Amino acid sequence: MKASRLTTNLTACVAALVLLPLLANAQQAETQTPAKPADPHASAAAPAVAPASPAAPEAAPVPAAAPTPAATTTAPAEPAAAKPVPLISLETLLDPEVVNTMARIPVQQHGRIKPLESVARTTLLLPMHGKQSLRAEKFNEATGKVEPVLDPQTGKPVVNAKGSAKLSAMEWLLITLFRPDIAKELNVFVVDNSDAVVILNLHGKGKRDRYSYNEISEGREKLAEKMEEFRGVDPQTLSPEYRAIYKLSQDFLDFELMLGHLDFARQPFGDQISKVPAEILSPADDPNPSIATLLPKVAAYLKEHPDAAAPAINRWFFHFYRSLLSARMNSVPQEQLNIFPPDDKKLENWKSPGVLMEEVVLKGGELSPHEYAMLGAYGELGRVAGTASSGEFKTKVHEAVDLLTKAAAERGQSGHIGMEIGLHRADYFTNALYMFILGALALALSWVSPGGLWERICKVICWVSMISGAALGTVGITIRSLIMERPPITTLYETIIFITTASVIGALLVEWLSRRKGLAMTVACIAGVAGMFLSIRFFEMEGKDSLVQLQAVLITNFWLATHVPCINLGYACGMVAAICSMVYVTRRVFRITKAGDEDARTLTRISYAFVLTGLFLSLVGTVLGGIWANYSWGRFWGWDPKENGALMIVLMNLIILHARLGGYIREAGFHVACVVLGMITIFSWFATNQLSFGLHNYGEMSGAWRWLYTIWGVLAGYVVVGMILARVDKKSRTGGGGTTGASSREEQKTGRALHPQAAAK
Repeated sequence: MKASRLTTNLTACVAALVLLPLLANAQQAETQTPAKPADPHASAAAPAVAPASPAAPEAAPVPAAAPTPAATTTAPAEPAAAKPVPLISLETLLDPEVVNTMARIPVQQHGRIKPLESVARTTLLLPMHGKQSLRAEKFNEATGKVEPVLDPQTGKPVVNAKGSAKLSAMEWLLITLFRPDIAKELNVFVVDNSDAVVILNLHGKGKRDRYSYNEISEGREKLAEKMEEFRGVDPQTLSPEYRAIYKLSQDFLDFELMLGHLDFARQPFGDQISKVPAEILSPADDPNPSIATLLPKVAAYLKEHPDAAAPAINRWFFHFYRSLLSARMNSVPQEQLNIFPPDDKKLENWKSPGVLMEEVVLKGGELSPHEYAMLGAYGELGRVAGTASSGEFKTKVHEAVDLLTKAAAERGQSGHIGMEIGLHRADYFTNALYMFILGALALALSWVSPGGLWERICKVICWVSMISGAALGTVGITIRSLIMERPPITTLYETIIFITTASVIGALLVEWLSRRKGLAMTVACIAGVAGMFLSIRFFEMEGKDSLVQLQAVLITNFWLATHVPCINLGYACGMVAAICSMVYVTRRVFRITKAGDEDARTLTRISYAFVLTGLFLSLVGTVLGGIWANYSWGRFWGWDPKENGALMIVLMNLIILHARLGGYIREAGFHVACVVLGMITIFSWFATNQLSFGLHNYGEMSGAWRWLYTIWGVLAGYVVVGMILARVDKKSRTGGGGTTGASSREEQKTGRALHPQAAAK
């Protein structure tokens, strides 16, 4: 994360966590007459603290801290009292029609238009929970059993329309917005270090476990204290447990904003409705009017009584101001729920409900009738959710969503909403992983009875599974490109799915052309399973949207369509060659293959072909990258870590080919060199992105170096074993090991087959 983003979030977290006690003290000094006790059921969805306005240019101005007596002189004597907020039933809320319709709401985040379902998955649930789905279950330590979370309204287990406790991200978001009483009981927050929970004086669970809002809220004072200690400190310099506390504080704040997101429509004045001035809400008025009706009245009153805008003193305005902040639904401006397109097509930035209302109430702005219509339709969902029938609520949902989608379409910014929702729900890459696993199992089972009917059946299953997995990967990559309207590779995550799919397709083609069946298929299975598993783990560890809008300097489709694919296909060739060589070493160790036999020669030919292809692609890609750099930045070569990595791959490919051609390495030595090529490829592919400098450090993430060192360690082990095998083979050829029989002759035959020119000499 960038330092500016960290500073902004830290300021917002600290301010939000410490604001309530300050406001509470100010409220106690407001009057000598004790305030009426709050209705325990009022403002059920309001956050427990007033979230601070984010420290960003788009933040709302903080109202004055001290009003004049005029601010409290117009309160009516006995207006309507606050009533408990009616709650919508889960059957209505989680109806598939409601879930699917709400999922289509277009949202602008980080410069692109995405459906609300994508926001729920990748912006909200994934960073907090570590997954894109959530189970409405909790572990009961007293009984040692997993028990369902119960609906406080009915006492029944929380389940979706299918009767499952596994909630999708969209279902979870709707529960959080409309049923915060349930959302507070769900284990939303993942804490990677249990020591962080202990520091907050809370009961820790497992080393890496999940906690509910109610569990964490018990330590909010300690959490605010720790965040105050972190002020001005770069979180990356903190110990693991304190980094976990820092992340938890961010998630806690954002979740509170989500819980109170619809308060502006449900009960904007909280339990202080008796203190609302008559000019805004007379005793005869509906105590829960539409926000479209209420907003102009509040704005007009504050214009006449500017000193009333004091949340620290005027308790009714304190709740109203808090509802405006919660309506943003995130402390970071670019990640707020920006669902309202501006009427002026020259303006690019959409607005969240909170920002739209703040412009009227705090900045004296005016909304157009269309903006009032959109705000009113969206607010109606929160206002009538608990009182409308199931059919009426569905009608309101369709009206609001249709209005918002039409506004986006009129600006030509409706995006590819349906296609993106389909991409998420089809889950192409997870299903591709399942296909690759099935193919690997079928291939392994075919070895049980070689030469028989069983082997033929298993190989057919293997072929069908591997082709299906490759097809799923290809379709997923293609749809992602259509959604973003650009070539397929721009992020580190996209390189993983692209290289995995390309590796599998390449290995399958070699298997089809090869006379010795099963060897290239083994490589395809290993590449498919390992690559797709890595993509899923990387996506969850990165914890953010993988469909990223590019910076302007990078949006050059010609270079994205030439340089980037060439380089990544070169990576794919290097990794396939390395996997082939690892298979060779493994078979040699377990004496499945002997030096120079048919299987050994086949594996050598496969690796050799991929080294040759990788040299061509890496060289062309590197040259194209230099031309792109000269075109964009005015220099062909800058010794950037990624450039150096590409150059290392080209040089290693040349070293392997020349060493093999010159006879410096033979069969085992060739495979050792290919494993080293794999180590260099991983350095250029992954490690350069984890550095804190260079143009390609966009993929930096916590814990990556540990996994890189582990992988390099495994490959280094293969290098050592391969060198031992090469030494043994050399002794066998020179007679030091006893004979120079078939093994040496087969090695010489392999060398002549690969290099007829050398053999002729």
